[in-house]
Amino acid sequence: MEEQLNILLLEDEQEQNLLVKSCLKKAFHNTHRYDKVTSLITGVEKIKLQSYDLVLLDYKSTGQDGIEFVNHVINELKIMVPIIFLADENNREADLKAMEAGAQDFLLKQELTPYSVEMAIRYSLKHKKAEEHIQYLAYHDALTGLPNKNLLIDRLERTLIRFARHQRHSALLFLDLDSFKIINDSLGHSVGDNLLIEVSKRLRSILKETTSVARPGGDEFIILLPEISRDKEEAALKAQQIADEIIHALSLPFELGDHLLHIGLSIGASLFSGKNTTCADTVLKHADTAMYEAKAAGRNTVRFFQEEMEKSVKYKLALENDLRKAIPAKQFELYYQPQVCVNSGQVLGAEALVRWIHPEKGLISPLDFIPSAEQSGLIHPLGALIFRTACEQLHSFPKIPRISVNISAKQFHAPNFVKTIEQIIKETNTSPKRLELELTESAMLADIEETAAKMLEFKDMGFSFALDDFGTGYSSLTYLKRLPFDVLKIDRSFIANIMEDPEHAGIATAVISLGKALDLHVVGEGVETEDHLQFLKRQGAHSAQGYYISRPVPADQFIAWHNQRMAG
Repeated sequence: MEEQLNILLLEDEQEQNLLVKSCLKKAFHNTHRYDKVTSLITGVEKIKLQSYDLVLLDYKSTGQDGIEFVNHVINELKIMVPIIFLADENNREADLKAMEAGAQDFLLKQELTPYSVEMAIRYSLKHKKAEEHIQYLAYHDALTGLPNKNLLIDRLERTLIRFARHQRHSALLFLDLDSFKIINDSLGHSVGDNLLIEVSKRLRSILKETTSVARPGGDEFIILLPEISRDKEEAALKAQQIADEIIHALSLPFELGDHLLHIGLSIGASLFSGKNTTCADTVLKHADTAMYEAKAAGRNTVRFFQEEMEKSVKYKLALENDLRKAIPAKQFELYYQPQVCVNSGQVLGAEALVRWIHPEKGLISPLDFIPSAEQSGLIHPLGALIFRTACEQLHSFPKIPRISVNISAKQFHAPNFVKTIEQIIKETNTSPKRLELELTESAMLADIEETAAKMLEFKDMGFSFALDDFGTGYSSLTYLKRLPFDVLKIDRSFIANIMEDPEHAGIATAVISLGKALDLHVVGEGVETEDHLQFLKRQGAHSAQGYYISRPVPADQFIAWHNQRMAG
């Protein structure tokens, strides 16, 4: 059974009205109803108040005003209703103008038959459905069915306009799933897609209908909370409560087939009102900035955007611009921190640590500029410069067995990374046997198979590998068993508290035992006292690195330090 068609007829000639009515009755029998009006003004009001499937418009009685009517309804009011003109005679110019305004068809009255009317209407309705589908795809995420960024921006702009005259506070929450990439890479994209679908369902189930939930892409979701309070502090409190509710809801496990998955998330919140915010992009940028602050603070955390964050963003942008100039200008210097045998005190090697000597700001910590280099993609030219410098300076350390160079995850997984290293080794005439590449656990999370294959390529050349900061991330025996590491480094955070904290001492002891069981050379980082050194010695670690032995120093000071140690 067909659904009833609701039709609006704008026609003031009784004879033609009867003809159209007869054609509609024969074409659609009792599956239609229509309203007749004789003025365009009344027609507009009718269309605003009621949902019509189709409008039939007499061109003779409306003329140019009829075309303006179509333009007003379709392009200004944004009401996507098919409109068909009925004309007494062929009029190519009027036909073209009607189509340009948005009309679906232009029919001659003397050619009207039940069949021609039915075909024109069915074609118009089909075309309307196609347009609605295209419109839907343009404003919705294909995977979850949630609004996409385009629709969110539109709703956000409407919120700003609607409350421009009032001091009513709204909030925007920017969500990022913390563990999604690991799940997606390890279990496959189909599991990742199903997880995103379930997350979207859970979000919709706990939020009110007035709340807009959008997925701009990837593992990010954005939630618009319009007009939550006139008071800013109360608005912040309500936004925090909703964010806490979201964290609780998403912390419950997701059962997907044979997998029971747990995820965390970071939420950035931006409060705004129509009076103090000029554009949607600003609100979105503020929430995004707050989200990164939440991510930096740890799992399942909420952070609100503050003016201090704005300053931080501007600082980071300026830092990135300076970094782009600093790489070709070679404003970087390598410092070296020795590694010594815990038993004999013999120098076994040194870790190369980069420092940025800014011409105006002086020494800039790698904790500041390495994340900027990672996010901007500048880590690739910077990493190549650091590795080349280490190779060149290695020739000045003939008695140092090896130098360790840190390699970031993005660097390591770049398609041309192996060729870049090979080229530098060749150009600097450096032996890979004197070079150790340090990786963190994050370098292995993307794809363990790719990581293993690439590591074996380097091992075949003569390089050795160290696993840095073990125990601080997603530690897994799988990595140690499947990947060809030579060295295991205990993170300084465990060493720092081994004398006061039995738990940290236990972790350090366990890591040393694990490393020895896997036949790995174990290095303790962050050794700052004689007690730290003696602890590592008692537990069977192989070497130590830290301020107690030497601070990181420039190449010439490192040579002097080593010569003095050899002489003493």
